[in-house]
Amino acid sequence: MVGMNSRFPMSPARIAAEGEPVYVVRSGAAYRGVHARDVGNGLFVIRDSVRSVQISDVEVVGGYRVIENTAVPRGAGADCVGLRVRGAKAKGLRRSFARIRYASHDGVIEDVTASGMLTTGAHDLPVGISFADTAHDFRLERCTMRGFRWKRGEGKYWNGDGFSTERGNARILFRRCAAWDNSDGGFDLKSTGSVLDDCISGRNARNFRLWSSIRATRLTSVDPRKIGGIGDTNHFSIMAAQGLRTPLVIHIEHLTVKSDQAWPIFDVHDGPARIIIGSHDIQVPPGTPLVRRRGKGSVPGGISFAGTPPKL
Repeated sequence: MVGMNSRFPMSPARIAAEGEPVYVVRSGAAYRGVHARDVGNGLFVIRDSVRSVQISDVEVVGGYRVIENTAVPRGAGADCVGLRVRGAKAKGLRRSFARIRYASHDGVIEDVTASGMLTTGAHDLPVGISFADTAHDFRLERCTMRGFRWKRGEGKYWNGDGFSTERGNARILFRRCAAWDNSDGGFDLKSTGSVLDDCISGRNARNFRLWSSIRATRLTSVDPRKIGGIGDTNHFSIMAAQGLRTPLVIHIEHLTVKSDQAWPIFDVHDGPARIIIGSHDIQVPPGTPLVRRRGKGSVPGGISFAGTPPKL
């Protein structure tokens, strides 16, 4: 790996990474104008606790992952505080654009476009941008994740998400973000305090897969599409848990749904959910299910619409 502490190099750094990680990220460093191909597990590797890192004007063609956050040694922490990523393009990624872990917080990721590929590795679950552990208080704005797909046997679950958060993550804001053509969820969110502000998800098996209460301004779901394997196909999977005493609350101020096939709009799994919709623009075939209950899933009292409910 290469360490880089100088700020803002005068000309773009062009790198043939040959499948290896490149920069070990240091506190206070700024990395700008890095154009690379065939990157390994991290063009930028965060392996120690760091603060105030800036990454901008990055282009990547081919490889495994662009930003990797894994401690060395693995038992240590590698919190990243105040990360700023602005302006990045990547294509042909086997695993992800970024993985953010530990107690990383107060980060901003803006104007990032990344595309994956169909992967077949047994453990290489592809996700465009993923959060894990207790990472919290990140804002993602104008980011698009496309084509993160995991091909497995037809009798298996084909994972592969545009954006994902895990239980333990909190207060992740997605503003004007988009997820397209992923083999599972466009947005697969388990974090608490998630906010979706004017986001679009299309041609994923499940455009939005929501495990916790969320608030949204404008959400657009377009043409869910099963790519392969088992699993539901729908606009929204609401993953309420069995035995949940308090329903999940999904509050969407304006909902747009467009499809030429009658995929269910809301699949509600295993427990109760309260769904509140303000205005809506729903263009789907006649007979499209508004709600499909899976297992013990329920919507007590039905979906609440501020205006006239849609006629399906």
